[in-house]
Amino acid sequence: MQPIVAVICKKCGLRIWVPALVQGKQGICFHCGAPIVVPVVSADSSPGIQFKPGERVDDRYLILEIVGKGGMGYVFKAKDELLDETVALKFLHPNLLSTPRAAQLFIKEAQVARRLRHENIVAVHDVDWTNEGLLFLSMEFLEGQSLRNLIRKHRIERKYIPVRIAVEFTIQILKALEYAHRWVTHRDLKPENVMVVPGEKIKVLDFGLALAVEESVSQSSVGTSQKHVVGTYAYSAPEQKKKWPVDTRADLYSVGLILYELLSLRSPLDPYVPILQERTDVSPSLDKVLSKALAEDREDRWQTAREFREALEESFKSSYQEKTVHVITNSVKNTGVSTENMVFLEGGYFLMGNNAVKEEAPEEEVYVEPFWIDIYPVTVAEYRKYIEATGAPLPRYWYDPMLNGPDQPIVGISWFEASSYAKWAGKMLPSEKEWEFAARGKENRRYPWGNTPPDTLHCNFNGYLGMPSIVTMHEEGKTPEGIYDLAGNVYEWTRDYFLPYTIARSRPDTVPNPPLRAVRGGCWASKAEEVTTTARKGMFPETRINTIGFRCVIPVGKKH
Repeated sequence: MQPIVAVICKKCGLRIWVPALVQGKQGICFHCGAPIVVPVVSADSSPGIQFKPGERVDDRYLILEIVGKGGMGYVFKAKDELLDETVALKFLHPNLLSTPRAAQLFIKEAQVARRLRHENIVAVHDVDWTNEGLLFLSMEFLEGQSLRNLIRKHRIERKYIPVRIAVEFTIQILKALEYAHRWVTHRDLKPENVMVVPGEKIKVLDFGLALAVEESVSQSSVGTSQKHVVGTYAYSAPEQKKKWPVDTRADLYSVGLILYELLSLRSPLDPYVPILQERTDVSPSLDKVLSKALAEDREDRWQTAREFREALEESFKSSYQEKTVHVITNSVKNTGVSTENMVFLEGGYFLMGNNAVKEEAPEEEVYVEPFWIDIYPVTVAEYRKYIEATGAPLPRYWYDPMLNGPDQPIVGISWFEASSYAKWAGKMLPSEKEWEFAARGKENRRYPWGNTPPDTLHCNFNGYLGMPSIVTMHEEGKTPEGIYDLAGNVYEWTRDYFLPYTIARSRPDTVPNPPLRAVRGGCWASKAEEVTTTARKGMFPETRINTIGFRCVIPVGKKH
């Protein structure tokens, strides 16, 4: 079938589909009669020829550099001058859109991908056409490397990827699928479509785009499209290779192949060697989980991403957790920072946010690294030691007899003062994610103690005392891990800016205007709905009032 291209009338904005054989010729818009010129987009051309660093796309995007190209098209790093942020622009090769249906299907799938908001999925901001008729995606720009490059590096060095890393990366891929499979099947999972970004975090790319490519391939024999299918053959499930109907279990087979390659450094096209013959540090239970993922018959595989992920987590936990916890504990001891009056939280995935409240939405499953956290807010007595050691300025209410009891939380300090104390102590202010994990846990508690509504036995709220209480007063309000005062008493500074979660989770370095900092937990004057584990608000960092205190954390393995 002859490829077609899209032409956009500059006068009325109508998109017109024309055969590729009329490229470069002039015509008229059948809707408004304005003259149009069909752009030249041949099989050998590329957006890389048309867009160079310094050029603009549709008067909005400033091209900075080309960062990748492949069978699906070209990816550029660009500056979105409307939103003042760096983005990735993915231009689809025109030959992949050989029919109007293929283009419409691509746009439909891209719109689905645009709605996916998960920390392990690259954020798609927009899908649009250029004035020249090229279809492109605007996406979150990622710093890091693909799994393909990571595997290639280890092959060159002849050095295995640690089992922990391989398993944790796979778990993150499965978490992305667990979320996305409610709406879309990926169909094209492979190491090239998985990015490793700073912090050992995984981002999965190109959800749903393969479906549009398949549509194009089924109706066209254009070489580039066919090449794409051949290129991903190695990671396709048996039912994909047989052109049977595909469901989400095909993705799970692909994930199994990725895990096998991470562990063995062998391509799926190489002769298969059982992983237990390759490595002595892989447990039989992990091998069993992997073998089930690679079952030829999809009925014999893991049936859901969650089922696969939980089996993988259990296998890893039973085989490696004791050693990992030992290393984690020692790493904190070796820093010389005291963990007295702190509790260790192993971290992991948990549900963060609350869709019912605008400032707390969207609700999303996120991952938090292990960390230590103070079991109660920093007290007046503890802050006094800091002042005596450093000569730091006195807090605003230092001489107020209602607020300066040694076991009351310190108040009347700014975000900057709280940060300075934390640094002096060899610690940090918690991130919002760390704070909410400590309060909410993996059990998705509405309040730190559970789901029972607050009363005066659980926390200091609703003005019933009229001032902060001593930090260990509310035994009933502790978390199961023994952490006090995560509801009421005093708001607590976090180290994060107060941003909408849609921005905070995808672009955490964004500085809001004004540059508010997030506080959590409610205070002694707060209403019941303000002391939930998800409640949050923004405060100017210079604020020094009698309702804000803080506590500290030690993120494991990080320097302070």
